Amino acid sequence: MDAKLCDTQISTLTSTSSSTVPSRKRRRRNNLTSERNDTSSCSPERTEIIHQAVAKMVALNQLPISFCSSTGFNYFMSIVEPNYKAIKEEALKKRLYALKTDIKEKVKEKLRSAQSVSCTSDCWSSLSQQSYITIGAHIIDTQWCPISFTLTTHELHERHTAENLTQQLENTFNEWEIDKKVIAVVTDNAKNIVNAVTSLSYIPEICSSTCAAHSLQLCINNSLKTDTITEIIQKCSKLIGHFKHSNVAMNELHKKQEQLGYPKSSLLQYCKTRWNSIYTMLDRLFINRSVILSVLTNRSITTSEICRKLEITGNHWCLIETLICLLKPFYVLTTVLCKENHSPVSMVRPLLYKVIENHLKSRDDDIIIIKDFRKTVINELTKRFNLQFEITNTISVSHISSFLDPRYKDLEHEPIHVREEIRNHVKNLLNDIIVHQQQPQ
Repeated sequence: MDAKLCDTQISTLTSTSSSTVPSRKRRRRNNLTSERNDTSSCSPERTEIIHQAVAKMVALNQLPISFCSSTGFNYFMSIVEPNYKAIKEEALKKRLYALKTDIKEKVKEKLRSAQSVSCTSDCWSSLSQQSYITIGAHIIDTQWCPISFTLTTHELHERHTAENLTQQLENTFNEWEIDKKVIAVVTDNAKNIVNAVTSLSYIPEICSSTCAAHSLQLCINNSLKTDTITEIIQKCSKLIGHFKHSNVAMNELHKKQEQLGYPKSSLLQYCKTRWNSIYTMLDRLFINRSVILSVLTNRSITTSEICRKLEITGNHWCLIETLICLLKPFYVLTTVLCKENHSPVSMVRPLLYKVIENHLKSRDDDIIIIKDFRKTVINELTKRFNLQFEITNTISVSHISSFLDPRYKDLEHEPIHVREEIRNHVKNLLNDIIVHQQQPQ
């Protein structure tokens, strides 16, 4: 009892003494950094540096000019530089024009130092059906490094006739002071742009070339125009369209993919203007064949009437599998030609010969449709790429580049008599260069 009383008294005394002692007030420390940021202003030099950086960001990321007055940008700058005053649109335009002028002069300096220039040109349309032309330049600098520049992308208001396109090319070459240096212009296979390049008298005709990847796709598309293959492509496209327009079917497809251990992926629709899209459509469809059949036979997802309309027979599936095997080498070849960092012109003829030799030779077990496909592709490739050399043919830039490429210098892909023609032609070119250099300037 005494012990409890003693404990109570001690606790009471302690609480009383602690309540009588005044508590120590904490001194609030001021945030010197925030005070400094609030009071100090952004110097004119610092402001101009930020203005220039914003102009470069807009140019590099192709942002709209209104981005600089957006809420997100103002919030970002309030954290990075609270006292920075956002640049006005007119001031930003002036800095963008100055940046363009500066870069343009640097590109011109590079082009002046080059002895020759190769160009690429393409006409295209935006989603709003506005026509544009893009022209690029490709050189080898003094350090033997390939460099590429986009010279112009501007809207075409006139019709795309050969005369108008010729004028566009000439104006661009004159503006960039390379009209006397252009030795080749690579285009697609459209007649108007090909005729436009041919009409430029100062460009050697044998050095001008069409895009190899585009020519390859034209060969493939022409070979797929048989009735049976066209019917299969339409059926596959219709089947994929069903899944694209039905969320229930698509969700069930993904669910079945997960259940059966397939990678979760969507079906791919083909597009006439997209290279290799028929191959990618058929390949993805065939990989998911079991999953698709499982969804179509599920009456809670697909009605019997719709299933009947979307049915692909066993013979058609076999033909799809064969087409995938035939189209895959062209898919790989197109990918190689498009992803090559430097000019792939030296690879075109060797790779085409290999594809023909290893993948397009007729087999005894081929059905008539496949035999016709192989034959048509070979004929198209031979015609468009001049693979069958005759006496009347001239040595093209593709022959020369393959010979000068260490990978193909033996010209094993060419007939023996053509190899000698190419070697002699290159020797004559070298002799002409030596004679030209020895002439007094």
